[in-house]
Amino acid sequence: MPPDRSDDRAHDEAPAARTGYLRLADQTVATAAVRQAPDRYTRLFEAARNQVGHARCLCRIDEVVRLVIRCRSGRYHLANWPSGGHQHAPDCPWFRAASSLSGRSAYADAIADDDDGTSIRLSSPLVIRGASAGGATTTGRGSTGREPTAARGAVGLLGLVHYLWEAARLNVWSPQAGRRHWPDCHDLLREQARDCRINHLPLAGTLWIVPPFRPADAHRINTAWERYFARLAVTGTSRRRSLLLGEIRALEPTTHSIRVKLAHQRTPLYAPKALVDRVRRSYPAAFTAQAAQTNRRRVLLGLIEHSPRGHAVLVDFAAMLTTATYLPADSSHEADMADALTAAARTFLKPLRYDRNSQVFPDFVLVDDEPETYVEVWGVLGRESYESRKRAKQTFYRTSGKSLIEWDVRTPIPDLTRQPPNGTPCRPTQSTAIPAR
Repeated sequence: MPPDRSDDRAHDEAPAARTGYLRLADQTVATAAVRQAPDRYTRLFEAARNQVGHARCLCRIDEVVRLVIRCRSGRYHLANWPSGGHQHAPDCPWFRAASSLSGRSAYADAIADDDDGTSIRLSSPLVIRGASAGGATTTGRGSTGREPTAARGAVGLLGLVHYLWEAARLNVWSPQAGRRHWPDCHDLLREQARDCRINHLPLAGTLWIVPPFRPADAHRINTAWERYFARLAVTGTSRRRSLLLGEIRALEPTTHSIRVKLAHQRTPLYAPKALVDRVRRSYPAAFTAQAAQTNRRRVLLGLIEHSPRGHAVLVDFAAMLTTATYLPADSSHEADMADALTAAARTFLKPLRYDRNSQVFPDFVLVDDEPETYVEVWGVLGRESYESRKRAKQTFYRTSGKSLIEWDVRTPIPDLTRQPPNGTPCRPTQSTAIPAR
């Protein structure tokens, strides 16, 4: 962890909050500029690290919000202060969910931060050695999104995609974001991957994030993929696996397997039918007819191998349903609510559970309210266990003083427009909001 200096305010005082800007040593610079061209700010990085020990985000005027300065191979970059993402203003590019609203809190042993970045322990091996390395795995015996057997000691594929989405702030939405497309996601995810190691390997070299297709870049991208995939061919007594992150476009049965076609990528993946059937059961929201026929997205994080015939074979994969702007959702009803919140110009986040389905989070959190408001979508009808859990959550919100908006999917979505704090009620009377005590 970076050193804690006692003279923060003397070095970092700023007259007013400036979201999207930060202080490096004695200068104010734009966050976007530092992220896009960090080498231009090497002198300031060195000065800030030596004099203060960190950078300061200027999104708030009432407190010092620190940023970690890291240096790898002589190149500097910034990261959130450990467990400090929630201290930033909601519309700040450094804002992240509090640990109480993130599944990461259950994986302290699997996802760890240090001065070199983030180290991740994946429950699936990325290198197979010995006699079992002779051929590609085709049985389809994957983790299918269930909690890893080494509880909390390793993260599964769903947990990894949730970590990446959260680290890249893709589970957060604000009106300033504009419409989000795959090129935006690709760039943000690549930025996060450069700061991570997975099973002691650089994540940036182990994870293929499907690049956005542009005709002018097609040859370059196809060549890069072929070079990347060729490294997975069996050599000697070891077989390498790799990770691939992209968007499912179609699943097509073939004679012996399922062809998985991805958006933006020419080369398909192949998966055993047994694996696809198992994944469909594990992630049902991503495989409904509605998800396939509407403007919803289905994100795939897969573990791939090089087959003897040269195909990219999925050994295991997780699937995540999102809105058209890549906001995660656990159901089609949640996706409808996310769209409604976006249309209402709200700033909100979607808590992500990682692999641990037992954790209890609200469906969404409105962070433009002070204090924040929770949102629950009640979409399962007639199941007693669900109704019991619903009552327990409602009781928790009331007794803990949380403001809550509820939507029973049998009724219209309530008015979600944020009202100015001018003494008038923040919630319309026709909504099902439960005021905090």
